[in-house]
Amino acid sequence: MSNTSLTIVCLPNGIPTGELATTAATCLAASRLTSLGSARHFLVNTRFRRRSLLQPWKGTAAGGPVRLLDLDAMRVAARRTYWYRWRIWNQVVAGTRPAQPYWTFLERHRADPGRYPIAKAQRHYLAQPRIANMLTYNALPNRIMGLPTSHLEAFQTGAHGYAHYGWLCAVPGDSLLCLDGTHLAATRDQYAARLAYLAEANRRLTALSTRDILVALCTR
Repeated sequence: MSNTSLTIVCLPNGIPTGELATTAATCLAASRLTSLGSARHFLVNTRFRRRSLLQPWKGTAAGGPVRLLDLDAMRVAARRTYWYRWRIWNQVVAGTRPAQPYWTFLERHRADPGRYPIAKAQRHYLAQPRIANMLTYNALPNRIMGLPTSHLEAFQTGAHGYAHYGWLCAVPGDSLLCLDGTHLAATRDQYAARLAYLAEANRRLTALSTRDILVALCTR
């Protein structure tokens, strides 16, 4: 589904499982996002207490108490996946020069749209050999996994930097609605802005009680 994102909503202990999705959607109403329904985002660490989980299915759930969600396993798995993706990326772009992310061209366009139209900005971005190599690989029907061009800056930090980025990305989703009603999200497309969001979101998640609740919503 286009133009959708993943939002994690933090809820206090005591909300009945059958009301988790509607309560999370109600809390989200204060933001500019609209809930499209719950999403099975979390790994779970128990085969029991399934009645306390939202949409449990084959080791996953759309939400539940923190103590029943295996957030550590999600982070470890994401770190491993990102490490492996970086190795593939490194082979795909071997021999190419570091590329500039799209937002740098977009900012140049916005600064002087008459002399630097959006079509030229897009053309210059796509003309970079490193971006061209990534897009060519992504077009292969038998590719091992996709190489998101939106991850360009993170890829270029190196294997360890990209793997740590995966660890940070694993749980918070694209935005996080905190217990106090604060809505966290990256304010810009830049890697630095995304990293600032992930750092604060993970800090908030770590501070939750094990009895607090997380619900994942598909949002627009």
